[in-house]
Amino acid sequence: MPGSKSGGIRNVNKAISGAYALARGAIEAGVSLVTGYPGAPATTVFNHITDLTSPDEVQAEWSGNEKVAIEMAFGASVGGMRSLLCVKSVGLNIALDPLMAFNLSGCNAGFVILVGDDPGSWGSQNEQDSRALALAAELPLLEPATVADAQAAMRQAFQLSEEVGLPVIVRVTRALILAKAPELAEKEIQTTSPPSFRREFMRWVVLPINVVDCHRQLHRRLDVVRARFEGSLLNGVEGDGPCGVVAAGFAYQKLLTLLDGAVPPQLRILRLGTFYPLPVKQVTIFLQAVESVLVVEETARLVERAVRAVAQRAGLNLPVYGRDTGHVPRVGELFAPHIAAALNELAPQLALPPEGETGRPRPSRRPLCEGCPYTSTFDALLEVIEQLSGRDEFIVVGDPGCMVRAQLPPYELLDVKHSLGSSIGMAAGVALSQVKRGTGKRVVALVGDSGFLHSGLNGLVDATRVGAKMLALVLDNGATALSGGQPHPASRVDARGRPQRAVDVAALAREAGAGEVRVVDLDRGEDIRAAIQMGVEFDGVAVVIARGRCPRWTDSA
Repeated sequence: MPGSKSGGIRNVNKAISGAYALARGAIEAGVSLVTGYPGAPATTVFNHITDLTSPDEVQAEWSGNEKVAIEMAFGASVGGMRSLLCVKSVGLNIALDPLMAFNLSGCNAGFVILVGDDPGSWGSQNEQDSRALALAAELPLLEPATVADAQAAMRQAFQLSEEVGLPVIVRVTRALILAKAPELAEKEIQTTSPPSFRREFMRWVVLPINVVDCHRQLHRRLDVVRARFEGSLLNGVEGDGPCGVVAAGFAYQKLLTLLDGAVPPQLRILRLGTFYPLPVKQVTIFLQAVESVLVVEETARLVERAVRAVAQRAGLNLPVYGRDTGHVPRVGELFAPHIAAALNELAPQLALPPEGETGRPRPSRRPLCEGCPYTSTFDALLEVIEQLSGRDEFIVVGDPGCMVRAQLPPYELLDVKHSLGSSIGMAAGVALSQVKRGTGKRVVALVGDSGFLHSGLNGLVDATRVGAKMLALVLDNGATALSGGQPHPASRVDARGRPQRAVDVAALAREAGAGEVRVVDLDRGEDIRAAIQMGVEFDGVAVVIARGRCPRWTDSA
């Protein structure tokens, strides 16, 4: 293509994953900066980009949290640098605050947000549908239906973002990330220069005085996007039967696999790869050609309700089935037997096989790795608890990360655990409540070094400010271990393994106002027990940093 060149990507003559296809599409689109925070299933895409490019081609940065990551990516776009944000579903929640203003000013160079959702909650604390956040932010969203579409969707997302001046969201699921397909045709890498920074009064400033005008401009841009989506190659119709199926995103590939790659004469399928704005004209034409329609999607009932609304506006009196009607399970990942059962009910002559995987994953029973510094820390904590007053007199608040394995026998340690970086803030509230109720229960917050830097530090600042009495036990292994050993600001290497300045966690804790801060070097055999006992008996907020190298990811520590 004009203004582009080949190179920068290895040619591998074998089956590739959806994650690889997404990474390659971003590289071909000319991405220059990739930011994010580790979390499956999006992490693999970030890793592929670093594997396939050099630091001179793409700058890759794991940020302290998703809010900083999106702000950096957006700032790069404003300055004229194509950027990609890689986050998992709950990470987009953290990034949503600045995103709800970025949509109003719009971006400059192409800016794409890749969000990995986790239907069935294989590795997340919820199974949220991030498409709802795209609706809230009123931003274009693509959802590739196949591995090949994943590559095309990333290229289209960057092109669309740059042409209309809006961040564009690409939503994928764990199933697409892991899916395999034959090697894709290699595309040329875009080398045309993105637009440079333009100094223009109020162009990148969002204030109450111009919000309504910016919102109006956003809707005009979305009208342009909607027209583009009506003709997008990510959408398409197959078959000409009376029973319609709208297959959104990777649910299409699941449907096609169930049908052995061939559409039976009873069905007519709309492959929908552009969710918002919905291509209403294309959907309307599809609905006019069928007698009923089944919507298959992950996870919320968003396309189903949108299709039902389109039918109503078009005056079409045809039934729309899906999760709302109970034809598809309302929670959990969508599997082939779920689709087969729904289709067999609507078109019994299909007689699709009902067998196959339908269950959610069992909770991980994998213990801590051999040599993990957390083991001696948990043992010492339990010893102190039993010596002082017993388990019933302690409340232990945890964080995501390797410490969740403290819920396995013999520890079964956590009383409260929710989102990343939340343990210290929640523990502060628990501590205040125990003082108010006069129970005398001792409170311990467990947080990893990555979670502490993500948002736990903010909780520590407020815990000291409100006078909570608690111990914050920071488990410091120098990496984001559970997500794959990625570095964070306190690691000694960056995303590509190059040396970087490491933030001093202990210094941050002291500056936050902790009354007592102790660092215990577990690798040197220092005793953690005495430090923990000091922390739980301290009259105020104490921080104990248990420092030891992760035996699995020592190269990242």
